[in-house]
Amino acid sequence: TARLQEAMLQLDERSQSILMRRWLVEEKATLQELADEYGVSAERIRQLEKNAMKKVKSMMEETA
Repeated sequence: TARLQEAMLQLDERSQSILMRRWLVEEKATLQELADEYGVSAERIRQLEKNAMKKVKSMMEETA
């Protein structure tokens, strides 16, 4: 939806990419795949994903 796209645009590029590749594409990336790509741990990707989801949810609730 437009609200989701607008909320996603408020995130930094890395967070946008993580959410897109984990949830919004047909072939979803694993935490480990993203961790290898970004040179961080899978746990760090999980944290970034969680924080990004929280921000998107908050922004969507503000515009509701």
